[in-house]
Amino acid sequence: MSFGIYKPGQGYWVRTMSAVFLGVLFLVGAAWAWDQAGAAPVPARAYDFTVSLTDGQPQGGSIVLLERLGLDQSYEVIGSATSESYNASTERTGKLVLKDLSFQAEDMNYTKVARVRSEDPGLSFTAMVERRTQIPLIPRLYLQAGVAGFVILLAAVIVFWFTGSNKKMVDFLVATDGEMKKVNWSTKKEIIGSTQVVIVAAFLISMILFLIDIGFSNFFRMIGVLES
Repeated sequence: MSFGIYKPGQGYWVRTMSAVFLGVLFLVGAAWAWDQAGAAPVPARAYDFTVSLTDGQPQGGSIVLLERLGLDQSYEVIGSATSESYNASTERTGKLVLKDLSFQAEDMNYTKVARVRSEDPGLSFTAMVERRTQIPLIPRLYLQAGVAGFVILLAAVIVFWFTGSNKKMVDFLVATDGEMKKVNWSTKKEIIGSTQVVIVAAFLISMILFLIDIGFSNFFRMIGVLES
């Protein structure tokens, strides 16, 4: 495969417009890939829990995950995790980042965690979970940019191969450009005149059809086929 431009300068407009058309199609594809990557599931690196402290202060180590049972104040242990960091927002609230979440049942997940506490009773840490968010393994924006960038890079290679490098395709485009030069293009005056004729003809035909419709409607009313 040659990376040089085959027959440079020949078939300029056909090759250029073909490249523009393909480029627009691939840009639409890149935009679609961007949206799809934004909705694609990404493995979690950790989980961000907005918590309200009820006892003690988080100090790292192993964390027990609990789920609330019904409307009463009872909780059930559903898993465990490791505390990565805690950033206080106020004296009693903050964001607790947990990793290595492990659940006792397959149908359990981080959205069911309603309360957390330290696995070591000596640390005396307990908190209610207000909000839970997933921290992706890689930022979603990076994933979207990578996928869209790959599509655009692939598009550049394909467009160059199609319009500049592949001999058969370039010969076809050059021949097409040669044939287009033989076309007898209408002048501006001819186009304006033809457009006026089409507009007048369309108006006359619509008026004739309107009068025929009125005539038939009155005729059918006279003979009682249509009710007034």
